[in-house]
Amino acid sequence: MTFFSVLLALFVERVLQQQRPRRQHRWFDGYCDLLSRSAFPQWLMARPWGAVLALLPPLLVVGWLQSWFNTLGGLAEFAFGALVLLFSLGPRDLGEDTDAFIEARDRGEQERASALAQQICLSETPEQEPRRSFAVARAVVVLANRRLIGPILWFVVFGAVGAAAYRAVQMLAERLQTAKCPAEMQRYTDELRHIVDWAPARLTAAGYAFAGNFDAVAHAWRTFDYEPGEGPLTEAEHLLATTGLAALDTFPHDDEELEDQQLAGTGAGLPPVVEDALALVWRSLAMWVAVIAGGSLVAALA
Repeated sequence: MTFFSVLLALFVERVLQQQRPRRQHRWFDGYCDLLSRSAFPQWLMARPWGAVLALLPPLLVVGWLQSWFNTLGGLAEFAFGALVLLFSLGPRDLGEDTDAFIEARDRGEQERASALAQQICLSETPEQEPRRSFAVARAVVVLANRRLIGPILWFVVFGAVGAAAYRAVQMLAERLQTAKCPAEMQRYTDELRHIVDWAPARLTAAGYAFAGNFDAVAHAWRTFDYEPGEGPLTEAEHLLATTGLAALDTFPHDDEELEDQQLAGTGAGLPPVVEDALALVWRSLAMWVAVIAGGSLVAALA
């Protein structure tokens, strides 16, 4: 059932976009606001693993529902898993966001392209091409883990509660970074996010190796050296940026080559680095779905 739940969730995500939920998670915003303003949650989450305890109430509900639907089996188990996974993806659609940026850039709509690039990227984006497109490509290979691979991996391992836990940890860390709460709360929730991202990031990077330039990715991975405090990206995100961009033949890998590619503000003549980054993500995702299918088949025949 795991494979079919993943397949249905991705089918709705990519094909039935009009039926896809908006995934605003407003109830969770209220829950995070309560945690950041209340004295006891502040005291609890200012301690190691306090964030785990703070997330237990909603996750216990999801776990109980998962157990109940699993006892029903069949269609009920399949539908519940697909529904929870669908709400755990995203929350925004990476393909839609990237295609919108490419369209605005190629039409010469610079203000809209810059706004869309800022929406996609994890840090400030350059205003001029091709640096802006390179920044977007970097964000695409990083966000693929957070929006797609991460929830799917945790779903495969732990079922619906795993996907829900991954998304809850990500959202809690993001909400508390902008909330007025003790610094310890922000630090420990951010560390929890690093923990849940560790394995998915490495599987995503492995997918980039098989779906892109294997030798370049292998070399980038072997020589990867993360120094804490290197900008807004975490260790896992730096690894994804390093390996994902190494997999792209259209991405310049030194400053001299980048300077040689300084072009006009329109998309004409730009290397298709954003398009290639998105295509790399889809190939990697398809590969992991095939792996899940193979594992499910082996489990069914065993």
